[in-house]
Amino acid sequence: MARETALPRARDVAETARDALTGIEADVEYEHLKTAALASRQVSFTGFPLISQWDADRDSGPLFTEALCAIALRAAVLLHTVDDQAAFLPIPVPVDAMVHVVLAQGSLAWRVAEYNVLSLVHRSDYENTGYSKGCYTHDCYRQAWGEPPARFWIDQEEADRRTAVLAALYESIGMGPDGRRHTIDFSTAPAGGER
Repeated sequence: MARETALPRARDVAETARDALTGIEADVEYEHLKTAALASRQVSFTGFPLISQWDADRDSGPLFTEALCAIALRAAVLLHTVDDQAAFLPIPVPVDAMVHVVLAQGSLAWRVAEYNVLSLVHRSDYENTGYSKGCYTHDCYRQAWGEPPARFWIDQEEADRRTAVLAALYESIGMGPDGRRHTIDFSTAPAGGER
């Protein structure tokens, strides 16, 4: 049986994460990274749409900041534990979706991390979106930056409820619940607006 790594004190993670985020935001490549991430056309059917009345123009910037907070928290845990799996703190689904967008900026993200002596923690098989208020991640975040914005930091239970709402809506137009398949036949579908 594998031994679990003890997580560091939340206040230690918070201090390291705060310093990491300050370094990222002061980095010469920061604005380039932000511009590239916000210009991304990546779409998520069960990530961003979980945010009530999601509007990419209004919400992408603040969500980008939340993704950087999550990246900084995970990097801080990795620095304190040297354990990739332990560093995969649970984060909410919309924040996780934006983390993917940030990390998809490849060379920019890696240069920012390297310059700030951070390790980017990312492995799809370790993903953990089981975030809930009061969990370790929440405690670390609060000690670093105060209460996370509830608009983006959605508890897993509420995310599951919203996912079910979206699944029903998607099904009504012939899409699978996760957006990975649909039954729309474009050769017979009417043009937009026609019924």
